Amino acid sequence: MYYDKPNNSLIVSDYVNHRILRFSINYPPSVATVIAGSNGEGCDMNQFTTAVGVALDSSGQLYVSDAGCHRLVRFPLSSNSTISATFLGYINTPELLFINELTGDIYVVSYGDNAVYKFVGGNGSPVVAAGGNGNGNASNQLAGPNGVYYDYLYTKALYVTDAGNHRVMKLPPDSTSATYGTVVAGGNGAGSGANQLNNPRSILVDSQGTLYISDGDNNRVQRWLQNASSGTTIVGGTRSGTASNQLNFPEQILFDKYNNLLVSDRKNNRIQRFKLTKC
Repeated sequence: MYYDKPNNSLIVSDYVNHRILRFSINYPPSVATVIAGSNGEGCDMNQFTTAVGVALDSSGQLYVSDAGCHRLVRFPLSSNSTISATFLGYINTPELLFINELTGDIYVVSYGDNAVYKFVGGNGSPVVAAGGNGNGNASNQLAGPNGVYYDYLYTKALYVTDAGNHRVMKLPPDSTSATYGTVVAGGNGAGSGANQLNNPRSILVDSQGTLYISDGDNNRVQRWLQNASSGTTIVGGTRSGTASNQLNFPEQILFDKYNNLLVSDRKNNRIQRFKLTKC
């Protein structure tokens, strides 16, 4: 999902229904509007098979990574189910994506290539920004990555949830396949300990350099202070559930303009909003 701050709305990839939805969160729960897809499963330019990552650029254009069609596509402003996309590039099993609002650079995770690709300025052929050196646990490798976040405001660094290695990697700006990253969370094997992660899905970074990580198979969201060796559970816990304080495989996490935490609670087919207390 993607948070559209000016409109206080959420853009959500409803991938089993092969469509992209927009929800207003001014008065939840609201009825959604289809803004792309909903034309059955397929790889035509008005269809999706497995839409995963979504984001808007600074002009309001919609970008979608379709894992089943191995592609990144773009829809114009105010698109709907009748509009066809523009093909931007081939990506081997793309997952989540992130757009740098200052430069227009688009970062797309490739699960299949164990890499993060960057479309510089939002166009052209993608270049490797992280990984791309085979499946492994060396500091220049990734294993089944899922999420990406470029913090252009505070830490000026690229973060990747390296799901198969149960860790979060941090890389410098303008990193390439030759760049070695640093483990900033997890990396201690799969587990539910305070210093462990189990299939992390996405990440956020706040103005203090604090990390927020959706820890998928632990059904929780973890907060790691900058340079910490362990994290604190702020939402959910190791046991899955449907109660309002429980999660079942959290995927994307975002902050809204009021600093509430939004969580796509994937296996519960819902999006949760949590008001966080300060550290």
